[in-house]
Amino acid sequence: MTAENRNRIGRAAAWAAFCLAALVIVVAISLSSRTEAPPSIAAAEAAGAPAPAAAPEAPKPETSAPVPAAAAAWARFKPGADILVRAEDVLELRGLMTRDEGPDNKGLVTASGEPARVAYVWCKDDGHAEKDRDKETGPPEVEDHSAVFSLTVPETRLYYPWARVWWEDSCGNSIFVVLEREGQKVQEYVVQDGTCEWWHWLPVTGESGLQLEKGTYRLTVRNREDGARLSRILFCTRSYAVHKPETPEG
Repeated sequence: MTAENRNRIGRAAAWAAFCLAALVIVVAISLSSRTEAPPSIAAAEAAGAPAPAAAPEAPKPETSAPVPAAAAAWARFKPGADILVRAEDVLELRGLMTRDEGPDNKGLVTASGEPARVAYVWCKDDGHAEKDRDKETGPPEVEDHSAVFSLTVPETRLYYPWARVWWEDSCGNSIFVVLEREGQKVQEYVVQDGTCEWWHWLPVTGESGLQLEKGTYRLTVRNREDGARLSRILFCTRSYAVHKPETPEG
């Protein structure tokens, strides 16, 4: 091989090496540019200005809310809250009405096995002879013998009130239950039956029940005949046709 050929081969090898090095540099620059900030962000940083905010992420789809009609339909099956008014909660005693306590029905016992007792309001003797009484209205209202309670109604709805009562005899087997609210008509009911000397539940109103609005009422138990006792009034959310209280607390 002549000297001229060797020089040609050397020049070709040097050129190939130069081209390969240039290719490597171009590839390296291309790869590094992918990790750099976008031109607008880089330019802003170079100028000392705040970088433009990144585009917000698309909101994630939310779970759809219940259809109002369906929610209303299911609400019909939600049980309401019964309201219990107890003799122990009396706010005021008027006239000869008193709060007392005595044995509950025979056979009822407490959790400890003791005979159960019951608190009640009653008027033992209002001072009127039996001849002065009227079958419809009771004795003349010379004095107000009554017990006053507060009734808080949590929601406007139809209620079916029950009274747990005890009668002394056939001449003392009724009592008045009165509901009052400012701006509304006074509602008065007579609770009466013939079961004597036994604590039992009686409906206060007719089968249609009693519509009450949310808020506070004054509930008054008034004496109608001597010896009538009342321990509880339960405002039940179930109709008279489907439910009757069985226990002392309803």
